[in-house]
Amino acid sequence: MTLTAPRPTAMTGDDVEALFREARRRRRRRIAATAALLLATIGFVAGGLIASKGGAPPRRPRTTHHPQPDSPPAAIVGHIVLRGDGLAGAEFGQPEMVAIDEIKDVVGAPLHAVPTDMAGNCMIDSAMQWPTLTAYFFHNRFVGYSTGSLNGYFLDSNASTVAGLRIGDSLAEAQFLYGDTLKTTTAQGGAWSVATPTGTLAGNFTAEVDQTPSLNPRIGDIAAGSVGCPAASP
Repeated sequence: MTLTAPRPTAMTGDDVEALFREARRRRRRRIAATAALLLATIGFVAGGLIASKGGAPPRRPRTTHHPQPDSPPAAIVGHIVLRGDGLAGAEFGQPEMVAIDEIKDVVGAPLHAVPTDMAGNCMIDSAMQWPTLTAYFFHNRFVGYSTGSLNGYFLDSNASTVAGLRIGDSLAEAQFLYGDTLKTTTAQGGAWSVATPTGTLAGNFTAEVDQTPSLNPRIGDIAAGSVGCPAASP
């Protein structure tokens, strides 16, 4: 007897479509498995790099500033960098009008067209005021500045020291930025100062730093250079 191999059954259109669907499913599974393996490898390498550098850098705590209802409108038109030797593009020692123009470029128009006469006020003889800060002059030279007070109105949050300190920041935030270089005192109801590469920055706290329980002192203002006699300064 001669055996004859069975003929293959002809495939219908539905059979072909089923094969294509199965092939597509297998291809998608292979792509998903490859992507998962790649992501796991990237995560492992990134974790190793962070660990080798001592972990991720600490993030500075940040306090959101809320303008006070009675605050006058701020005149800030750009970011102001507060330094120990000036602010924005103005530097101590510049001629009065040069410094005023530099400050106007980032702060906007001052409250008055010309500086106010402050003759006899402890190493300053005139001052130009903006809604959020005052610039001081002596013998036609820029010699100091002070910002508005948190207790009345305060500088726009776009203004900060080079290290990032802003009015309204807490004592903890100031210590985070400056460490042991930040000095505090209970004088004048609570004051602070810090020596920077460009000069000394100083100001008042909103409360004394040694109160129990703590009154959560915050940076009340920021000043540098000559700002007049303590009792006469704005």
